Amino acid sequence: MPGKIDILGVKIDQLDLSETLQYIVQVIKEGGRAMIVTANPEIVMKARREPRFAEILSEADLITADGVGLIIAAKIFGTPLKGRVTGIDLIQALFEICSREGYRFYFLGAREEVVKQAVANVRAKYPGVVIAGYHHGYFQDGEDGVLADIKASRPHILLAALGMGKQEAWINAHQAELGIPVAIGVGGSFDVLAGAVKRAPVFMQRLGLEWLYRLVTQPSRFFRMLELPKFLFLVLAKKIFR
Repeated sequence: MPGKIDILGVKIDQLDLSETLQYIVQVIKEGGRAMIVTANPEIVMKARREPRFAEILSEADLITADGVGLIIAAKIFGTPLKGRVTGIDLIQALFEICSREGYRFYFLGAREEVVKQAVANVRAKYPGVVIAGYHHGYFQDGEDGVLADIKASRPHILLAALGMGKQEAWINAHQAELGIPVAIGVGGSFDVLAGAVKRAPVFMQRLGLEWLYRLVTQPSRFFRMLELPKFLFLVLAKKIFR
């Protein structure tokens, strides 16, 4: 594995999308296990506030740079990352690969109507993809029915869309007992797959302005977005005073 870049205490893996996909396939083929986090500045800031969450992140096997803020921070520190590996880009690329390899997915999270539509859309767009099961995200942690369903489905890859923090904690607590080779926290990706939320235009993604598009189209994210200037302030302070 290539090196890691420390950004305010969270170690981001120096991998691009292609290398991340290769890593996932290798884990499955070798019978290993990996918890993957797609990180952004909000995750880094949460880890600074909550020691237990920081501990969970330290136990992750791979952390990719989802948010453009992490790319900026790495450049400021003089240790640039290879590029963003967003949750939605990662899972869409996995659908392409797994439709050929026959690897099974389990979708966990979001509202029931959203996850159902996401599953339907993925099956329509990627006919070879095997979605062995799915469940909405409104359940009690440790609920036996959910755990039993996932275990019976025997997925190679679990996609957990339970929200930042909760999904990482859930994977950390249950992945080993369920025997899941690869588990990925994917945040709001099911909303995108279901068509309930649209991604920013490609030109905005390339310019690193996806956050602005989200803010304009989802004003409720305003207070969450306030973490970004706080994050950048801490990055600059560390650069100046270290």
